[in-house]
Amino acid sequence: MGTFTLADTTELVPKYDGPLVKECAVLLVLALAVLPGVVAVLALRDGRNTNAVWRAAASWILALALLVILLRAGTGLWVVWCAVTMAASCAATVLCTQSATERPVPPSRAAAAIAVVALVAAVSGSCSGPYTDYPGVWTAPKDAASLTLTEQTATGQGGRYTLQVGTCTEQGRWAFDYPQMSASVQMWLHREGEHSCVPTAPATRVRIVGGTRAAPVIALPGLHLTKQ
Repeated sequence: MGTFTLADTTELVPKYDGPLVKECAVLLVLALAVLPGVVAVLALRDGRNTNAVWRAAASWILALALLVILLRAGTGLWVVWCAVTMAASCAATVLCTQSATERPVPPSRAAAAIAVVALVAAVSGSCSGPYTDYPGVWTAPKDAASLTLTEQTATGQGGRYTLQVGTCTEQGRWAFDYPQMSASVQMWLHREGEHSCVPTAPATRVRIVGGTRAAPVIALPGLHLTKQ
């Protein structure tokens, strides 16, 4: 719930602004890191009681999974992976409330296993790629310009592009910005030849400047284009 509240998922790149958000995040991390440790230390005082240790492990792993989801809010298939992680968290919590009597696998250990699944789901969601599908046609208002991007030749490698501004046509290859140094820098257009339709160096930076998931807007020098 906190993730949905703090992040406006209608934006392509959700922003967490203000010192209060950072301070709350630090307090959350400290609390989730310390409390399971306290439970584990108390459990070790009784060598026959291992349930608390497993529950502490499950709590710590779930905390890490939820923090990963929080940090990656709004990216890729985030909503799907968030739902998977939250469902796994709820299942682990319910298991920890059940008795271990006559069960082949103690509920606390099953909860820890589910927590690991939740962490894997959270990490998978954080590696879901760019914020939008770039291949396709992007156009400027009144068809003043258009940018056509072909499908990627390989994952993360980019493809070919054709940029038309008026009667000018420019071609080359496009590639994602790796490593990504800024949230606003997403990919580059590498021009082939000397003919250029925009006044830039051989590589043109393309960044997301707004819009929605259904109709994102990217910016080139002097141009704003919307995905069609």
